Amino acid sequence: MADVDSIIPISKGTTEVFRTGEWGLRKPVYVERISPCREACPAGTDLPGVFFLGSEGDFDQALELILEENPFPGVCGRVCYHPCQTKCNRLQFDEAVEIRAIERAVADLGFAQPKASSLSNPKSVAIIGSGPAGLSASYFLARFGHKVTIFERKQEAGGVLRYGIPEYRLPKEVLKKEIGRILSLGITLVTDKRVDHVTLMKLRGQYDAVFLSTGAWLPRKLGVPGEDLGNILYGLDFLAGDKGRAYVEDKKNVVIIGGGDVAIDVARTALRLCSPDSTITLVAPEGSDDFPAIPESINEALEEGTNIIGGYCPLEFEGNGKVDLARFGRTRIEQDPETGAYKMIPVKGKDIFLKADLVIAAIGQVPDLSVFPPEILAKDVPKVCVNNFGMTSIPGMFAGGDLVQQRASVVDAIASGKRAALAMHMRLASEETANVTHLKLGNGSSLSVQAYMKGTPFDFKRVVQFSGLNTLFFTKTLPHRSKRLSPDVRLRNFREVNQGLDGEAAIQEAKRCFYCGRCVACDLCFLLCPDLSIVKKADGGYRVNTDYCKGCGICVDVCPRQVIEIEEQDERASHG
Repeated sequence: MADVDSIIPISKGTTEVFRTGEWGLRKPVYVERISPCREACPAGTDLPGVFFLGSEGDFDQALELILEENPFPGVCGRVCYHPCQTKCNRLQFDEAVEIRAIERAVADLGFAQPKASSLSNPKSVAIIGSGPAGLSASYFLARFGHKVTIFERKQEAGGVLRYGIPEYRLPKEVLKKEIGRILSLGITLVTDKRVDHVTLMKLRGQYDAVFLSTGAWLPRKLGVPGEDLGNILYGLDFLAGDKGRAYVEDKKNVVIIGGGDVAIDVARTALRLCSPDSTITLVAPEGSDDFPAIPESINEALEEGTNIIGGYCPLEFEGNGKVDLARFGRTRIEQDPETGAYKMIPVKGKDIFLKADLVIAAIGQVPDLSVFPPEILAKDVPKVCVNNFGMTSIPGMFAGGDLVQQRASVVDAIASGKRAALAMHMRLASEETANVTHLKLGNGSSLSVQAYMKGTPFDFKRVVQFSGLNTLFFTKTLPHRSKRLSPDVRLRNFREVNQGLDGEAAIQEAKRCFYCGRCVACDLCFLLCPDLSIVKKADGGYRVNTDYCKGCGICVDVCPRQVIEIEEQDERASHG
């Protein structure tokens, strides 16, 4: 028999001697980026990280990760206008991930308790007002290790969250749970404490910093003839008062004016309190497609029987002591380029007349600025003037929420409290706020407190776009929608309309996330590397063995989440 070894050349040595990595200097590197949904989130929540944990059913860790950036996941999971979902990359593949619904599920199903840091020299901060901005600032200041005292003029904390949002959207038990978690950090809450100008100046001297967050509770007036007639109320007064049923239970024709969330909530609350044969009509100056209210709330109001008319503004109210008839004229909305304020511009068209035995105006609120020093007030709008970190012109005095010029929403108020807390902490620690540019998430307005406190491996300047994803490894699937009560059931009570996702549905919806910019150890780069130069690390993730990597770029092409890129390496570094 022939000797095979003598006629067939076989190498019995190792190919490790052939350092193919020396053939070129282009090598892959792992660079985790941020997702467009996180860039768009005013609170800056690490959404891909949360959803990956949620996809594995680890709601506790997912909640802990949310609480790094947002103290109100249960609230935002219900009432946020979810700008994140409009930026979801999956929109260009099939349909956006139900981000808000997953956040709510994580908040409801998970347990996590934030901890306060220990400072050798903690400072004292007074928070004036316990709405979303004030509570957010308190939460982050306490986590930084400072001593925080909240002064609230009402009997309970929460501000507009407690007194301005009905339970069918935000149950009080959810709010109580989240406020309790915030206060558990050692924050002192003083209720029934009205802070006037004199008290504010005393607090400024007693505390190292003061944060103003009293909100906007004064109604914006319509400024039309007949507004002083009886039976004309204002939106937040109606929602926050305890006489809502007495106002509407005997009314047959209720007219609500406004197109925002407060106006929609007024209409839906009136529907629940009026007799079944009453007519509830909402008239807004915005066109039907341009209402500022959350679209889901508008649709639910329509389902429940609200008549909605867009593109009209009130011109006059008629009646003898009490309003009987409301006249409206065609209008359009324009924004003043200098002040940012919106104006109603009359347009040609027939007026409409509506019978009304009650009118509730909800065209916005303005803050009571009488208690604040005049030097911190804006000139053109009824707001407190602050910089990007919420600092006023008075050293140590900050402001946020509806007191400052920003979108009047819960999540934006939370974000303003967070930014101000970070600025206050850095000022009290003699750090320069100019050094926080590395904490900014893409081109958005939010900053990462997690990155400040713990550092981060992410490149916050790089945002993953859909064009950078490899979608061959994803399957088109329909989103999991939250269940809702039927309209006939809703109108009998104030039960929460949106029932949310159960645990399994939340897990499956979280799996729809692309986890843009996040390495989730899918192994594709490891399995498909022709040179076997991708090596798994013991603590998770991967490294590149540059001795054998030729820089072919296959790993870059197959990565579904744009986590790998090719870089030119220095020749000396490449060869050791």
